[in-house]
Amino acid sequence: MQSTSKRLRVRMRSLEQSSTQESSAHIIASSSDLLSEFLLLRLPIKSLLKFKSVSKRWLSLITDPHFSRRKNHINPTPAASALFLRRPSPLANPLFTFIPLDPSQTTPPFTSLNFIDHPRGIEILQSSNGLFCCSSIEYNDSYNLKYYIYNPTTKHFTTLPPLSGGVVLGINLAFDPSESHVYKVVCVQRCESSYDHVLIHIYSSETGPWRASGGPFPAPASMEFSGGVYWNGAIHWVSPREASLYFDLSEETVREMLMPSLPDGFDERGIRYFGESLGHLHLGEIYKDFTSQLNVYEMERDRSGWFLKFRVDLNGVAVAFPDLIEGYLEENDYYHYSFSILCVVRGEKEEDSFLVLHIPGKIIGYNFNSKSYQEICDTDCPLTFDRSYAFQYIESLSLV
Repeated sequence: MQSTSKRLRVRMRSLEQSSTQESSAHIIASSSDLLSEFLLLRLPIKSLLKFKSVSKRWLSLITDPHFSRRKNHINPTPAASALFLRRPSPLANPLFTFIPLDPSQTTPPFTSLNFIDHPRGIEILQSSNGLFCCSSIEYNDSYNLKYYIYNPTTKHFTTLPPLSGGVVLGINLAFDPSESHVYKVVCVQRCESSYDHVLIHIYSSETGPWRASGGPFPAPASMEFSGGVYWNGAIHWVSPREASLYFDLSEETVREMLMPSLPDGFDERGIRYFGESLGHLHLGEIYKDFTSQLNVYEMERDRSGWFLKFRVDLNGVAVAFPDLIEGYLEENDYYHYSFSILCVVRGEKEEDSFLVLHIPGKIIGYNFNSKSYQEICDTDCPLTFDRSYAFQYIESLSLV
């Protein structure tokens, strides 16, 4: 009898616990705040995209602007999980090669951009923390280009207002979800009244139309305004022969950017990479007579200067991947080593940081800490030394 009574008490406690669990689950499921806090915010973005189809209420929660901002606050600046390479092509509707950097990235979000119908297609100009700045393709008609901000994760886009004035020298996207949900677009145009001066216009997702920022200012002829990099509240531009600049978005001022010292006997920078990862700004350089040595510099947070962060011995890489060497070129030739730097990827831990290289027929990763190499994938994408044909892909729910 005592045994039976004990079994009944155990059974009753089990039923009470089950009832409590079911009640808790019901409370969470019936409360938007609790559902968002305890479940949805903790899920990876890939899962959230699938769960949008569970119910209308889940769809409403996941697409709510407040939810996306809270999600960004939890993990504001993740590292790139993949890259897109722009394939050189004179044809309309350009194709992009998808390079996964994370094993979970198996399916490319797109191979060509068709979020809007355009006769010649759409190309990517820049990427910034999950958003792409894109433009229509207009041969010999740069004045009629249309510009877009596109989120490749959510497939949402917005069309920027038309630009007027001088020739556009560069469109630069500035977005940092750790600081604000607002993105800005910085346009550099040639001044119509003075060929060696430029003007800056700014578009803000919060305030809308393009507006002029300051007056015309002289710009170095070799400045690459199309290759600007957003980091630490400013757009940065490098020049191989003259002064490099940055544009502080909060103060809306242009200042000269300090650069590493040139080696003796050189009057032009051997820039092979300029980019940002996980809040770090990097510059990669190689010089003739030192072609086997790739130096990767990092900018001090206060912009007081650069320091040597990584050094890569390309001879070691060439042992593992002989196709890296162009046999018909002398060893001191600038292009003796046939490669392009696609990205410097910083890890949460220092030992997880690596370099992504494009060599003939392959994409490879080089771990800075272990000095080890790994083949990421084969590719038939033509090798180019253009520094602006690789774009970081970061999953994001950020609104456009």
